[in-house]
Amino acid sequence: MALPKINDKPKYSLTIPSTGEVVRFRPYLVKEEKVLMLAMESEDAKQIVNAIVDTIDACVEGDLPRNKLKMYDVEYMFTQIRGKSVGETTEINMICTECDARSPVTIKFDDIKVDIPDVSDTIQATDNIKIKMQWPSYTKLMNQMSGGELTTADALKTLNTCIHSILTEEEVFHAVDQTEEELTEFVDSLPPGVLKDMQTFIEAMPRLEKPGEYDCISCGHHNTYKLQGIQDFF
Repeated sequence: MALPKINDKPKYSLTIPSTGEVVRFRPYLVKEEKVLMLAMESEDAKQIVNAIVDTIDACVEGDLPRNKLKMYDVEYMFTQIRGKSVGETTEINMICTECDARSPVTIKFDDIKVDIPDVSDTIQATDNIKIKMQWPSYTKLMNQMSGGELTTADALKTLNTCIHSILTEEEVFHAVDQTEEELTEFVDSLPPGVLKDMQTFIEAMPRLEKPGEYDCISCGHHNTYKLQGIQDFF
């Protein structure tokens, strides 16, 4: 006799931070949680992010433009899906800055936000050349990683992926139409001050974050914290 099918999957809505598009999703299932658990155990950043995006893709209705998702889209969407899958809260053990004791702190998934900073995406390179910037998609960011984390060399490569277009008074050169070598040659020819402005834009890229405070259960010391990125929440 065939086992019964479980078809009752509630649907919820969320807004993709970078586009404002509203999508419908279901909670993830045990089969998806198994993949997530194996990825987390690997402690490999690429494997973890890819497993998370696969889960988001499986849970969201319709065609998900996964290659266009920013990293902060991935972080936010996953926490919202996780909140509807395993409960509205998660408990995190915080380490006291005074006595190193661990205190459990309950975080509500609905309180986790992505703040989009009000920064200009246009940088003046010379008197007649401007650079229009963009925050990279998660796929481009992952492709730049040489190992389990983003190194300084990787971050410098990321500069190319953050260029949307190069504007002169007469023409617009879209980065997608240029080769990697051409973009690198262009970046290498920039004054150091312009490079710093580009790095400042990249560093302003939104991240999933939740500030808070608590009193240590061991010594009573008042601590403050700021959780950032997916792995801080789990």
